[in-house]
Amino acid sequence: MKIKTTALLSAVAVASFTALHAMPVCGAASMLGDVNSDETVNTDDAFLILNEYALRAAGMGSYIRDDLADIDSDGSVTLTDASFLLTYYAQYSAGMNVTLEGILGIEERIDVNISMSGINSTYALLMDAKTGDVIAEKNGYSTMYPASMTKIMTAIVTIENFPDVNQYVTLPSAAVNAAYSRGGSTAGFSGGAYVPMLDLLYGMLLPSGCECCIGAALIISGSESAFVELMNQKARELGMTGTHYANTTGLPDSNHYTTVHDMTLLMRYAIQNDIFRQVDTTQSHTAANGLYMRSTMFKSLINNYGSTSVTGGNILGGKTGTTSAAGSCLCSFAEIDGREYVLCTAKAAYSGLNIADARTIYSRLGTALAAT
Repeated sequence: MKIKTTALLSAVAVASFTALHAMPVCGAASMLGDVNSDETVNTDDAFLILNEYALRAAGMGSYIRDDLADIDSDGSVTLTDASFLLTYYAQYSAGMNVTLEGILGIEERIDVNISMSGINSTYALLMDAKTGDVIAEKNGYSTMYPASMTKIMTAIVTIENFPDVNQYVTLPSAAVNAAYSRGGSTAGFSGGAYVPMLDLLYGMLLPSGCECCIGAALIISGSESAFVELMNQKARELGMTGTHYANTTGLPDSNHYTTVHDMTLLMRYAIQNDIFRQVDTTQSHTAANGLYMRSTMFKSLINNYGSTSVTGGNILGGKTGTTSAAGSCLCSFAEIDGREYVLCTAKAAYSGLNIADARTIYSRLGTALAAT
């Protein structure tokens, strides 16, 4: 039966290929579907997928990359994937205004050129939050120190490993003492504070409270080192290949490093979580015990520029970071022309330049999009 299936499907593939091969080759907006990596999406690619499906249906080995051939992202390479490509190719060749993304019902990829020249930061990378495409970068894959941008990971790991963030917890005095002894920034909680875990998340992301990070680690994992293992595990899951965590706070450690590319991967993932997004887009928050907290990023934006607006949109959220080794950093996300983008910049010379660079880069993107 498998041999007959292979023969039949191969015959269909050959017939489809022969009938359409004489048609002109069309371009594509992305590598998705370019199975033979010839920088076009056409019937050649559909033929390869049909042949691949025949092989797999017969229990034989595969030879094409699933990330290029699984057009509908359902986890397998099937006749449906070839159908999408053939539909796209036929409509394109008929002169229709069509994209592969449009046929799939997903966001079309953005094709704009953004300059990183003249910015203050040594490292920078701008990513399309919808597709994960890198739009522009400067030393985007080079190792650097994340400082308090680390708390993005601390927060998302806390959310994913604590059953109900509205549950009240007692902040261990050891967490407060450790934050102060290490010279880290604090949100202002006292040892023994009885507040919802959600308030500790606000404390991490808004005023950059180290006691909140260490406290959440102690509550969830029993020790900061055990919690850091969860952070490194999550980094591996997200493909953050240039990242290693040594603590929950971002305080200086030679074994605590990342890249701005990895940071944008992390932020892109984190903002898909409703709780993280709720906290990170908040400008100020009052905890259950009356402690008032304000976002370091929004404070700088509002105080220095009067609003969160940039050309074509607004900065929605972010996390700052500053140490002598890391410089002035910011990992943020913004909505520009109705679409979300993630940006990480690091190692500007002093505080405030991180915000200035974000405004510059997002505004350049807004201007470029308006011109398309």
